[in-house]
Amino acid sequence: MTASVPARKATLLLGIAGGLLACAAGVALAAAFLPEWRADEPAAPALYGERYRNLATQAGFLLERGEPRIFLATGTRRPYDVFSSLDESGSSRRLAAQTAVQVAVLQGVRGPQSWPAGNLGIDLSFDGQPLRLSWWDRSRNPFELPRPGDAIRFAERVAPLLLHPGESFGPRRLDYFVSSPCLLLPIRGSSPPQHLAVIAARPVSASRRPGGLTDTAAAEIDAGVTRMFSGFLLNLLGFFLLLGLFLVLALRSRLSVVNGALLALLALITMNPAPTTASGSPVWCTLMVGGAGLWIFLLWSSAESLLRSTDASFTTSLDALRSGRLGPRGARALLLGFGFGAALAGLRLALASLARAVPGLWPAAPSVSLPLFSSLGSPVADGVRLAAGVALALALAYRAVPSRWAPAAAAIAAGTLLSPAAIHPWAASLAGGILVTATLVWVARRHGLTALLTAGVVSGLLPAAVFSALHLDWMPGAFAATALPSAAIVLLGWLGLSRSSAAEIQRLSPPAFVRRLEEERRLGHEMSLLARMQRGLLPRSPPAVEGWELAARSVIANEAGGDLYDFLRDEEGYLWLAAGDVAGHGYSCAIAQAMTKAALASLAGKGRTPAEVLQRIDRVIRTAGAQRNFTSLALLRLRPETGEAMLGNAAYPYPLLAAGGEVREITSSALPLGQGPSRRYENQALYLPPGGALVFCSDGLFEAADGEESFYGFDRARRILRLAAGRNAGEILEALLADWNHFLHGGQPLDDTTVVVLKRAAEPVR
Repeated sequence: MTASVPARKATLLLGIAGGLLACAAGVALAAAFLPEWRADEPAAPALYGERYRNLATQAGFLLERGEPRIFLATGTRRPYDVFSSLDESGSSRRLAAQTAVQVAVLQGVRGPQSWPAGNLGIDLSFDGQPLRLSWWDRSRNPFELPRPGDAIRFAERVAPLLLHPGESFGPRRLDYFVSSPCLLLPIRGSSPPQHLAVIAARPVSASRRPGGLTDTAAAEIDAGVTRMFSGFLLNLLGFFLLLGLFLVLALRSRLSVVNGALLALLALITMNPAPTTASGSPVWCTLMVGGAGLWIFLLWSSAESLLRSTDASFTTSLDALRSGRLGPRGARALLLGFGFGAALAGLRLALASLARAVPGLWPAAPSVSLPLFSSLGSPVADGVRLAAGVALALALAYRAVPSRWAPAAAAIAAGTLLSPAAIHPWAASLAGGILVTATLVWVARRHGLTALLTAGVVSGLLPAAVFSALHLDWMPGAFAATALPSAAIVLLGWLGLSRSSAAEIQRLSPPAFVRRLEEERRLGHEMSLLARMQRGLLPRSPPAVEGWELAARSVIANEAGGDLYDFLRDEEGYLWLAAGDVAGHGYSCAIAQAMTKAALASLAGKGRTPAEVLQRIDRVIRTAGAQRNFTSLALLRLRPETGEAMLGNAAYPYPLLAAGGEVREITSSALPLGQGPSRRYENQALYLPPGGALVFCSDGLFEAADGEESFYGFDRARRILRLAAGRNAGEILEALLADWNHFLHGGQPLDDTTVVVLKRAAEPVR
C-alpha cells in the first residue's frame, strides 16, 4: 500500500510536466505567429504620459489634477471593438501593423469651447503613435446624445490627432450610425492603407481602421452595431433563462449555493472596477463587476446543484477544500486539474496560432486580454465562468439525452454557446470550441468538479503569467497575481497528498437537499423491492377449473400496499378463493401480507368452513403482534360441480353477484382480522347459477377519487357489471378496470386496487 503512494505522486508529476510542456509549446507557437506575443517591450510609462499630454493640449483639452492612468491594453475588452474589420484581409493588415497591444492612457479633462469636463482616453502604439481616441462627457445624461452639429465639429477637431507623420485626410464621407453621425476619412500616406472612423455618439470615438475607405468598410460599422446588440440580447436571454433555472431549483429545495457564493466572491476579488475606457465611470464599472459575480454565482450554483442531484458525491473534494480538510482525493483533483489546465492553455494558444498561420483562418481577438484584471473579467473569473458553463451543459445534457450521448451533447452545446476559441470563420471557431469543451467535459466526468474548476482557472492563469513576465516592467502586479495562485495550486495539492484520507471525509456533510434526495432514493428503492415482493406473493395465473372462469389483477399504487388474492384446492375438491387487504404500507404491511397468505395455505381445507379459517387467521395475526396492520379478508369455499358456495367476510368490501340480469351485494358485518375485541365470523351460503359471476373488488376501486373529489363508488361498479355480466371473466375484469381508469382521467391511484372475477360457464343450449 505504501509503495503505491510514490508511484501515484510520480504519475501526477508526469501529468503536470506534460501539461507544462504543452503550455510551453503553445507559448512558442504564439511567439512565432501572434502579434501580441511578438510585440517589443514598450518604453517607460512616463514617455506615453507626456505624449498623451501633448495630444490633449493640441486638441484644446485642459488636464485635471492628478496623473493619468497608463496601462497595456488590447481591443478585446473595448466597447467599440465591434467596429474593427473582421474580414480576413483587414484582420491580416491589422495584425501586421502590430496594433494587437497598445498603451492606453486615461485622465479627466476639461473640454474645449462648449464641451464641458469629461474623460479622455487615447490609445498609443509602442512607438507613441495615436491609434484611437474616445471622449466621454461626464456632465450629460448617460442616455443623452450630443447635438449632431456639435458632434461633427468636435469630430473634425479631434480627427487630426490620430494622423501619423506624413499622413493626411482625403475627401470625407458622412454616414449615420443609428441616429448619430459617423465621419469616415481616408488616410493618405498610411501603410498599409487605413481610414479613420469617428462615431459622434456617447462616447465620441475615433479610431484608425484597416483598409481603404470603401462602401464595404462603411457597411462594417452597421454590421458591427448589429453584432453588438445581437450579442447583448443573447446574453440577456441567457441570463433570464439561467435565473429561471435557479429559481426552479430554489422552489424545489434542490439548491446548494455555498460553493457558488464563494467562487463568485473569489471572482469579484480578482476583478478591478477601475475604468479602462473613457466611458467607464467607477459606478458603472462596479455594477459590471457585480453583474459578473452574479452570473458566476447563478451559473455555478445551478450546475453544481443539478449534478449533485444526480450524484451526491460528485463534488466531495470541493466541499473538503472549502472546509479546510483537503486530503488525497482533493489533492489529486487539484494536481490533475493543473496538468489539464496547462495543456488546455497550450491548446488554446495553438489554435489561435493556427488561425494566424493557415490561409482562410484568422484570429477573432487577441489571445490574451489586457488589462488582465478589469471590470469585464480576469483570468480567474473567466476560468470559473468557463468551468461553470461546461458543468451546467453537462448537467442539462444528462437530463435531456441518453446518458451515453450526454458528454458529446454537453461538449457541442458548451463549445457553441461559450465560444472558447476566438477564431474566424464560425465553423473553425465551433470546431476549436468543441475541442476545448470536450476536454473539460472529460475532466469533469473522470475527475470531478474540483479538477474541472482547476483546469478552467489554470488555463487562464498560465498564459497571463507568461505574458506578464514578458512585460514585467509594466505588469509586476499582474505577474504576482497570476503566478502565485498557479504555484499555490500545485503546492496545496502536493501537501494534500500527504494528509490522511479520513480527514477529507470526516464530519463532511453534504447539503441538506442532497441528504433529502438520498433519503428519497433509498425509500424509493425500498418501495420498489416491496412492490416486487408483493407481486411475488400473488398467483402467477388462476387455476383451471372445469366449467368455471377465473380472472384477477392487482394494480399497485405509488407505494407498496397490502392487497392480496389467492386460489387454493383442498383434498375434498373444494376451490378456495381469497381476496384481502392489509392496512398500511411498507415493510410491516408486506410482513402481515405474507403471514396472512401463509396462514391461508396451512388452514384452508381439512373440513373447515370459511368462518373457522378466518377465526384461526385472526388468532395467528394477534399472536404475531401485528395489530397495527389489521387485515380485511373475504374467503369463499366453492363446490365447482354444483355451484354451491360458502362465504366468510372479515370487513372486506361486499362482493358483487351478477345473476339473472341483476347485480346485488353480498352484505355482511364483521370486524377485520387482528384488531378489536375477540369475535366470531359467520358463513353465508351462496349459489352461483350457470352464467353467474361473483366479483371481489378492494376498496382501492370503490374509493378512487377523480380531480373533483368524486368517488367511483359501488353504483358505478354495479352498472358496469350489469352491462358486462354476459361476457367471460377476463372481459368483465377489463370492463371494470377500463371504466375505473376513465374515471381517474389517467391519474395515479392513491391505493392498491384488486379485482377478482369468478364466472360460471353457461349451460349449453339443448
